[in-house]
Amino acid sequence: MASLASAACVCKRWGRVASDPAVFRRFGSLRRPPLVGVLVTDRGREKFPLYYHDTCFIKAPSRNNPELASAAANGDFYFMHHPDVDDDDEWRLRGCDGGFLLFSLGRYSTDLAVYDPLDRTAVFFKPPHDFRPFRYAIVADEADASFQVIDIQPDPWGDDASVVFSSRTRSWVENGSVRYRFAWPYTDGIAAGRFAYWRSNTKNDCYCEPKEEILVVDTKTMVWSYMTAPVPVGESYCVAHMPEHGGLCIVSSKEQRVLLWVSDANGGWVVKKEVSLLNHFPYLKKLRRDQWMKRVRILAMRAGYVYMEFWSIRKTDSYLLVLNLNTVKLEIFLNNGLNNEDRPYRGPAFPFFLRMAPLPAADDDKKLQDA
Repeated sequence: MASLASAACVCKRWGRVASDPAVFRRFGSLRRPPLVGVLVTDRGREKFPLYYHDTCFIKAPSRNNPELASAAANGDFYFMHHPDVDDDDEWRLRGCDGGFLLFSLGRYSTDLAVYDPLDRTAVFFKPPHDFRPFRYAIVADEADASFQVIDIQPDPWGDDASVVFSSRTRSWVENGSVRYRFAWPYTDGIAAGRFAYWRSNTKNDCYCEPKEEILVVDTKTMVWSYMTAPVPVGESYCVAHMPEHGGLCIVSSKEQRVLLWVSDANGGWVVKKEVSLLNHFPYLKKLRRDQWMKRVRILAMRAGYVYMEFWSIRKTDSYLLVLNLNTVKLEIFLNNGLNNEDRPYRGPAFPFFLRMAPLPAADDDKKLQDA
């Protein structure tokens, strides 16, 4: 990032190129994401966050980075210290992307808020309709620190409505309908670069065909599509936007192996890379044997890094793993937020990354000098 800022200061022409949103987004997609920590949730037996659920923030190692250490220590990840929040217990975490957290208020999501836990600033807004079972996804654009909240309303008897809230306009805009195709997910959507996706829930629906289908929306064109995942129903996976591999890819886990799936010429899926965690990292074998670590949960993938949870089937013990797929190097740290709990947190988990600050405008001499 320092090199890019220096390049922007060479002259106004270089500054315009370096601060161009397209260049800035491409730069951000290739650099290692600065991981502050992971937000893990527990919703008990609830399939949807209608009731109170717990949230725990797990700090990641700062790697001698004072900015990361300060963010982890001072961030308000529980939405407790904003002046407009009366009862933090009623706010439920629904999504995370680009340094923003999406919260909904109460059982029926009567209010929504997108919160910056580092600056402690929030955008409050109402859902498009009251008392409806919405599924949300937040997608941020670090080039200008803006965001979109995408909302779909499941309707098993017809088309499903979709609307989008933009931080630029501070309003909802209708985005057509999505044809009903599978059992709707109980969880919210997840960001994957410029895309957002929702997982099907065919594992828990005896009336649906047992295959894993994924609803995807391109937030630039707002075009909806479906993907059929190349993994068995119930297997852990995530979707990643990887232009170097042709667009959307899937990262899955099976028997402590991490697989990267890419699209082939016929529209199917092929394994591009496979990493056996136990064979490449022998110390994980000891953890597996001593603490019954038998499950790998894929949380996210960004810029070639896969973020996972390695957890025990008998205990509450849990470790968070960061795997560089390009170099096959692994970082591991203890999920120390669960040590004193009598049950594990098995709800959605969200890696929280430090947002990249936009570069100064090239035609502003004072900003260039400051940079």
